[in-house]
Amino acid sequence: MRNIVKQAAAALTLGTMVAVLAMPANAASLGVGASIGGSGGVNAGAGASVGDGSGVNAGLGASVGGTNGVNAGAGASVGGSGGIDAGATASVGGSQGINAGVGANVGNGVNANIDASVGNSANVGVGVGLGAAPSATGTPGALGPEPSAAVAQMSGTQLARMKKRCADVLSSQNTYDSDLRALCLMIARR
Repeated sequence: MRNIVKQAAAALTLGTMVAVLAMPANAASLGVGASIGGSGGVNAGAGASVGDGSGVNAGLGASVGGTNGVNAGAGASVGGSGGIDAGATASVGGSQGINAGVGANVGNGVNANIDASVGNSANVGVGVGLGAAPSATGTPGALGPEPSAAVAQMSGTQLARMKKRCADVLSSQNTYDSDLRALCLMIARR
């Protein structure tokens, strides 16, 4: 049995090399797979492709113990219709066990997604999306009262405090802004 597996692996490897060399220069594809014990045993797979109209793609998968054991998967794509895509999943104990998934997409907007679950009771999901059309700008708020009206509304205590502060502003004309000096002149005249 072991000899047959070795011969089959050698034939698949040689066949893959011949197929890749026979492809046009702008497209290449590669796939590798292994299995021990059938669908319920140890499985692994990998694939890659360059060109063929969809950019650069890669995939990887692994499984130990079948669908309810330990499973993992990953994928990536650059180019193609969606831009840059990536995804990863992991599972321990099947759908009722511990599961996690991560996804990202950069292209038609920026999107990210993270999911996690433990058994049937605890689930966590996070999603982020950017790239939608911007919304209309808001209207500006109402203007405050004119400075003269604001000064007229000051209490006697506020006015006395401001007059003390404005004394320094008015004595140093080259140091302070002209608008601040004008406000202090208004306060000083009250």
